[in-house]
Amino acid sequence: MTTPTRQSRLTDISPSRKEIALEIPEEEFGREYEKVLGEYVAKAKLDGFRKGHAPRERVRSLFDHEITHDVYDSLIPRVLEEELRALGLNPVGVPVLKDLKHEPGQPIGCTAAIEVLPEFELPDYRTIRVPKRPTELAKEDVDRAMEELRARAAEYVPVEGRGVADGDYAVVEMQGRDKRTKRQLPVEKAVVLAGHADNEPALNEKLAGMTAGEERAFEVSYPKDHRNRRVAGKDIAYSLKVREIKERKLPALDDEFAKSLGVPDGLLALVAKVRQELQEGRERAARNETASDVLKAVAEKVSLELPESVVEEESLAVLRRLLQAYGNRPVPAEGLEALKAEARRQAVEHLRNHLILEKIARKEGLGVGEEEVQAEIRNLAKVNNISEAALSDMMRRDEHRREELVESLLFRKTVDFLVRTAIIS
Repeated sequence: MTTPTRQSRLTDISPSRKEIALEIPEEEFGREYEKVLGEYVAKAKLDGFRKGHAPRERVRSLFDHEITHDVYDSLIPRVLEEELRALGLNPVGVPVLKDLKHEPGQPIGCTAAIEVLPEFELPDYRTIRVPKRPTELAKEDVDRAMEELRARAAEYVPVEGRGVADGDYAVVEMQGRDKRTKRQLPVEKAVVLAGHADNEPALNEKLAGMTAGEERAFEVSYPKDHRNRRVAGKDIAYSLKVREIKERKLPALDDEFAKSLGVPDGLLALVAKVRQELQEGRERAARNETASDVLKAVAEKVSLELPESVVEEESLAVLRRLLQAYGNRPVPAEGLEALKAEARRQAVEHLRNHLILEKIARKEGLGVGEEEVQAEIRNLAKVNNISEAALSDMMRRDEHRREELVESLLFRKTVDFLVRTAIIS
């Protein structure tokens, strides 16, 4: 008499979704059942019997339902994993079991829905044509950068003989009072940039022209959705007192200024250094934009359906990063929906690019050598101001981080390859 064998049937729902129907022989279920029953007997504590010595039939009659479901929980996933391996399928996410059917004496029948990374054909990426990104630097760009250096080196000196003007820093004391409840808010001591667009308009209006020691009052009616919940929807009357006024003094663009920034050869050398840094930055930006253009052009020629579970997981990770910009501030409902849409867009783009670059790297035989890994570790250690030995040791102990580093280097190398082979005009 021959032993019945397992049966499975694979159905393609879509390039990324499959269903596999399983039929597990009753004999296989029986062997697993006896094994699990033995485990129950070993642990069972029944009246009149020492632990592990209760009759098997007694344990079977008491725990048949639990044993059967334990068998399902152990046998079906194991059989499914073996069948998927035989079919060469590597699911992403957790398979979803459905339509479980099992009558006494009959095989177990069930269906597993799985998602996989889809197969796809690469286009002729060596003939991709993208526009040339400009890298020319104008004199105005250098002038603007020099003014930014001056602004960062500005000093703020006490003001005498005049009131607050736009651009001044005013050291103030403010106290608010809820006009409805008469409740006083805590006194706030702050440094206010006079005239700044983020200030309350009423504050800018009252602050203009005030002298040190002067006091004024103003009122603000806050909307209900104001980001500061303490005052949202309230009418607040403020008392304002100026303690000190400081104005911004910009340094002269001269040799002394250059030397203060670590350029001993003077102003002309500083301008040359700034120009070079700007040019290098412009060229890096142009290269990154070109790489983005090439990847976008390749992706547009690829028919690729991404597994929804993978997209959802990546979207959540992107959304968390986008929400970090809000800090503790509440996000309005319409703003949250817009962020979710943007997170999904970025997730899809990232996953598509990931799969495309991975496939191109395999096709072109691109790889990352140990010397390249060590060079990157040296660079990362320098940038993060930690010792190379400490970072190398961390990478050895955390294999996942090392794999991420190697993958990042491989994708960077693949992008470089695509940029080199693209037709840029």
